[in-house]
Amino acid sequence: MELLTSAGPRRARLIGLLPALGLLVLLGAGEPLAGPYPPAAGRPGSTAVSKDDPELWAWAAGWTDYVPGGEVSSTWQTPERALGKAAGDSYDVVSLGNGGRVTLTFERPITNGAGWDFAVFENSFGDTFLELAWVEVSSDGTHFTRFPNRSLTPGPVGSFGAVDPTDIDGLAGKYRQGWGTPFDLSDLAGNPEVQAGLVNPGAITHVRLVDIVGDGSALDSAGNPIYDPHPTSLSAGFDLDAVGVRYLLAENSPPAAPAALSPEDGAHDVPLEVTLRSGPFRDPDTAAGDFHFQTRWQLAADAAFHTLRLDLASPYALTELPLSALFLPPATTLYFRLQHIDGRGAASAWSETVSFTTTAAPRDGDGNGIPDDRELPAASPVDLNGDGIADALQVTERFKVFSSAVGGGQMALSLAGEGAVIEAVEAFDLEDLPSGVGAPADTLLGLVGFRLRLPAAGGAATLTVFLSEPAPEGYAWYAYDALRGWRTVPQAAFRADRRAVTLVVVDGGELDADGRADGVIVDPGGVGLAADTAEAPPPSGKAGVGGGGCVLAAAGPGPASPLVGLFVLAGLVLAAAGAWRRR
Repeated sequence: MELLTSAGPRRARLIGLLPALGLLVLLGAGEPLAGPYPPAAGRPGSTAVSKDDPELWAWAAGWTDYVPGGEVSSTWQTPERALGKAAGDSYDVVSLGNGGRVTLTFERPITNGAGWDFAVFENSFGDTFLELAWVEVSSDGTHFTRFPNRSLTPGPVGSFGAVDPTDIDGLAGKYRQGWGTPFDLSDLAGNPEVQAGLVNPGAITHVRLVDIVGDGSALDSAGNPIYDPHPTSLSAGFDLDAVGVRYLLAENSPPAAPAALSPEDGAHDVPLEVTLRSGPFRDPDTAAGDFHFQTRWQLAADAAFHTLRLDLASPYALTELPLSALFLPPATTLYFRLQHIDGRGAASAWSETVSFTTTAAPRDGDGNGIPDDRELPAASPVDLNGDGIADALQVTERFKVFSSAVGGGQMALSLAGEGAVIEAVEAFDLEDLPSGVGAPADTLLGLVGFRLRLPAAGGAATLTVFLSEPAPEGYAWYAYDALRGWRTVPQAAFRADRRAVTLVVVDGGELDADGRADGVIVDPGGVGLAADTAEAPPPSGKAGVGGGGCVLAAAGPGPASPLVGLFVLAGLVLAAAGAWRRR
């Protein structure tokens, strides 16, 4: 369909097919919802932002780096049309074309407030004819980071096909014209560019839209193919109407120094599974939309905090940070302090330093890396790796077997990689972790945490997890840490009988929860089933490190690093008590 009329992008494609096809597309919004994400504008639970929303205080004022992609006529290559307030019609837009992009600028930076911070408006005439784009932001116009996103559309979508908005999250173009897709800068907290201090969510100066070619060749954050109407022509790709801003950067006061509540200063015989606790967040700017964005937790072997065991700035662990027994050594005096960080990036002064001494009683009395209460008896016939020898007789520094936290089964770990060893393992329950977006609804045999040591920093190892029962179809490998939250691991390879899954873990890579190349890999996770509906992050602000036992110390002495680029450890969350139940 290559007829061009004055009707504007997208209507030009459908001329001659409306009202029949257009009515069909529009009526598609009345079909049952299929996906877990918010529905179309006007429906209960929708997050769509009206172009007339009184909370929109500003709009894009300038543009740069407009690079139109293929199949877009010069008629629709006017980026000035994306400036100012959203028009809410099919005409006042700039088309990006297939794979094209444009970057918008603002008179004042966008800042991170409570809830969504800005909204992107497209010009779809219906609730299901959705053309999608990635959204990226920058604090300097040079370093950009992309919003996490999901696309669950099951297969290719024809030129005039439909996309269910409940299958789309974190992508612009989710809603029809006149209604913007909201974006919350807090969602970027786990991105590497934010962790490294290259992008400050509290001061965004540039918003870049990148068209997605919807033939399935582009992938979402979880590795799923992204489909939208394809192919299209003349005004192909995303049609940008406007970007509206809810929160503008203004004068900001830092939060008050928090109180370190527990453990108590001078406490002795503290259990190896301990929860660090913070007092409440206090900031003079909360009435203006500022909020508790992160807490920075530090644990050290000395009062000067030169030898750090933990240095984590987490958007999830705000007031409580459970630490596992794999992290805290027995009969050791440790020092703890914390900072609160607001939504605009300002950090409080440090709390007062608290010292405490851990108990002398170990959880792994024989030192084989398996908690005593998880070890299989020597006479156990369990042979998960199928080599004809009982697994309990093969425990070494490269092979561990243990009873699962739920389901009454067993799990085993086998490590490949020259010089690599499994230092410790733990088994725990999904109930011990905070719920949140992306969390599994169910797990098989619970979850496992492990700590690997490599002969050199930056190396890689291959780990195979054996299961005492096959993983049902539809189950995937899930990971969690206190910095990035829940996520699936698409590269996890299940064996044909689904009784084993293999992971390639890289020191300092995506599956290393300590977030740095230091010769130690922490990779907590397990086999789980996707939830039916997306959940909001827990209101308690509780998240942890080393859950069930996956925690890693900062390796070696050295001065405490500055906040920017910090994020030394992002470990798994675990509550101290292990619940013996299956979700």
